[in-house]
Amino acid sequence: MNRLVTFTSDFGRQDSYVASVKTRILAGAPETMIVDVTHDVRAFTPVLALPPLIEIMQVAPPGTIHLVVVDPGVGSERRALAGEGRGYFFVLPDNGLPARLSEWFDEIRFYHLDHPELFGGRATATFQGRDLFAPAVAALATGKATPKELGPLVPTGSLLPEEGLGPAEADRLLIWNTDRFGNLLLEFFATLPPEDVRVVHRGRRIPYVSRYQEVARGELGCLINSTGWLEIFCREGDASKKTGLGVMDRVAGEIEGGSGRKLRFSGRGDSPTQ
Repeated sequence: MNRLVTFTSDFGRQDSYVASVKTRILAGAPETMIVDVTHDVRAFTPVLALPPLIEIMQVAPPGTIHLVVVDPGVGSERRALAGEGRGYFFVLPDNGLPARLSEWFDEIRFYHLDHPELFGGRATATFQGRDLFAPAVAALATGKATPKELGPLVPTGSLLPEEGLGPAEADRLLIWNTDRFGNLLLEFFATLPPEDVRVVHRGRRIPYVSRYQEVARGELGCLINSTGWLEIFCREGDASKKTGLGVMDRVAGEIEGGSGRKLRFSGRGDSPTQ
């Protein structure tokens, strides 16, 4: 079986952590193809892995296994999970991200990997990405098990809530990423482009446009990008440097018309649709 696995983490590239996880997967499932989504998620902030996961789910084929390891609770009593839904499989810790993922896609079901020895894993104290999650991925990739065969169903209501971002604010938008070009990715994901967006920084409104070329070189603008996120850009420049803003900062913003959702909801169970 030739499965595709996507891998998202906060491991960075300085150390051998990413290679160790991938090698462990390939040792158990040699025909697996592994795609690195990003390993630069802000450390210890699991919900910030949700946007790149949503992006890669837009292009991944059915049957893809999505491995996401941003795990501040490693070695604790938090649960290790395997999930399935929307034609995909998921392997990740119960750290707030599964709860948010289930709010975006309510048909996803999660199962507790409560006996890792059954699939060749072990719940070590410091590197469960390699020792627990990678063997679970290999078991799924080879077809040796399905998520429901790896452990008992976890009721959606018992998933740990995400606590790092706080509730949504009507007139403030969170920055979840600064990309290679210095674009500031905001928490609003559009399913239908808004009619108008009013983003204000340092008392100045940033124009809402459809293309980068609609503002002069070196000037700021905001638009809905190709993957659906609202972003602040600087044409042929660096918006992060120009504004002084970065990940986890907030910017004043109001959205009119269209439809979409934010990373932060006002409360558990609220509809994400704007």
